[in-house]
Amino acid sequence: MGGRAFLQDLSPDSLPRLPPALYALLKERLSAALKILYEIVEVPAEAPEKNDHGDIDFVVARPLGGEEVTPEQVGRALGAVKSIELDGYRTSNYAIEVDVKVCADEEEVEGITVFHGYGDLGIIICAIAKSYGLSLSPKGLKIASPHPDPPVHLTSSPRAAFDFMGLSMDRWAEGFETAQDTFKFAATSRLFDPRRLHVPQMNSFQKSVGGRNMYRDFLVWAQDKTPAEYTLSSDCDAVEEALVRFGKKAEWDAAAHERYVRAWLKNNFNGKLIAEWTGLGWRGVKAVMDDVRSSVGGERTLVGRQMEEIKDLVLASQRLLELSA
Repeated sequence: MGGRAFLQDLSPDSLPRLPPALYALLKERLSAALKILYEIVEVPAEAPEKNDHGDIDFVVARPLGGEEVTPEQVGRALGAVKSIELDGYRTSNYAIEVDVKVCADEEEVEGITVFHGYGDLGIIICAIAKSYGLSLSPKGLKIASPHPDPPVHLTSSPRAAFDFMGLSMDRWAEGFETAQDTFKFAATSRLFDPRRLHVPQMNSFQKSVGGRNMYRDFLVWAQDKTPAEYTLSSDCDAVEEALVRFGKKAEWDAAAHERYVRAWLKNNFNGKLIAEWTGLGWRGVKAVMDDVRSSVGGERTLVGRQMEEIKDLVLASQRLLELSA
């Protein structure tokens, strides 16, 4: 994070963490400095009950004046003597315990501030979505499709994603005093079902969550809850509901049909089968397959036909090609 710029010259133990009062003062002063360069300057909300801070993560967008702001300009505004530019200059670490993430627009800023705010709350909400087959991240709400199809993107709006899950963005914006407050907020989601949340064995658990104690504590907290305490529909098909809500049902169905067609043809009209039926080598197999495709108006018209019918078409094509040779 911001400390990376210091670590080029200093050892890790030489970097003290920031007490809350100093963190707040620096955030206020540096925000004002960045607002000379950017119209939008945000910092994801800190985790509740946090005693100190490693650095300050700024998220910015809309350069004032309309021209791209260089890392050097940002460094001068912040008073940093050293910086590290990452991700094609879109994220930079500055040697004043600061990171600056430059976003394309306000929606990207909102996505990052929402899902990186209040400690692990974003990770908790993402885990609840995942338990119903949904993928939630700062880039939006998606449904994972079987390989090789890309995910179906539902929305980039955090508010729209929260609304679908039954979470109040207005309540989120009010903030949280304790970690338990964030747990209770996450549990107001209509998709919260502790039975669906997997708690790994402790030995693998620490490794799997990368030392994120807040997320671990939420999973433990959730196991003491009963679904009856919440407005839960355990049997709801969240994927189907999301496809309808965001107008992606036709896209999903078309992709599913395309997967079916590809799988059917792979199993029922392939070079191995044609070689077994005809005894031809690969050149002959290709010629027969191309001829069958041409004669029926494309191989997709074969989908669903009986195997014997397809075999008859293949053998008839073989005879015609041999006669014309």
